[in-house]
Amino acid sequence: MRHILLALALSLGLAFTPAAAQAASPTPIDQATWNTRKRSVALPNGVRLRYVELGDPAGPPVLLLHGFTDSSRVWTILAPQLQHYRLIVPDQRGHGGSDAPACCYGMSQYADDARLLLDALGVSQAAVVGHSMGSLVAQLLAAEHPDRVTRIVLVGSTALVPVRRGEGLWNDIMALRAPIAGHAEFLRAWGPRSSPTPVDPGLVLYYEPEIASTAPHVWRSVIRELAELPPARHAADVRAPVLILSGGRDTLFPAEHHRALVAAYPGAEAHVFAELGHNLIIERPDEVGPVLVRFLAADLRPTR
Repeated sequence: MRHILLALALSLGLAFTPAAAQAASPTPIDQATWNTRKRSVALPNGVRLRYVELGDPAGPPVLLLHGFTDSSRVWTILAPQLQHYRLIVPDQRGHGGSDAPACCYGMSQYADDARLLLDALGVSQAAVVGHSMGSLVAQLLAAEHPDRVTRIVLVGSTALVPVRRGEGLWNDIMALRAPIAGHAEFLRAWGPRSSPTPVDPGLVLYYEPEIASTAPHVWRSVIRELAELPPARHAADVRAPVLILSGGRDTLFPAEHHRALVAAYPGAEAHVFAELGHNLIIERPDEVGPVLVRFLAADLRPTR
């Protein structure tokens, strides 16, 4: 029925968005049962990932990649707006319920995990939406495997070096020791409560302990791999359409990072949400979601 309505709308020259096809607001995802929805997959590289599938199993695939020390849970607030897609939402290695091996945590390893996950699920092509570290993985995946990525969305992202040795973030993370939960002051500045706009308290209740449960070697290994490397160095190899979403009050990747992304991807569609911070997907999903939905809607159009 969805495809019939879509074809009718297109034949009449009407603008179609998934939201327009919904008779009622999407049902929120229950935070308390999120982890029980996760499945496991053993990748050929020996890493076992946990992941959730949501939405329409017959819809266009969309891979959602979370940020550093987050988990698949970060997408639960936004995912209901994308119910017409087959959403593949993993905990990336070292995060959430997935394996946290001693090695390795470079963006190449994360991009390869993403490719192998798509292979394991029988997905030949997908749109990829990445937040923060996930957006750095998305850039590399789209560059290394352009035939696998139909669209790429970079949320709270950068084209510049994300961390430098000896500077604040490097020093703070290198000083972390177990238990991470004991570093309360650092976690307050790092977690969702640091956002300039309020975040759903039901999400925060589960989100904060998951950040604190990220192993110390994962914190340090990811930062080591990110140091001094500009993630958009392979931007010329990305063939997929690009959407850039940034928060105007993002203190991790402020305005110069957005400008660098626009310069690196000159054909990209770009939006700045002036009042939002780095965690814009959980701050005001009602504002961010419709922009994302419109960009992805092209993949819902039937082919002739």
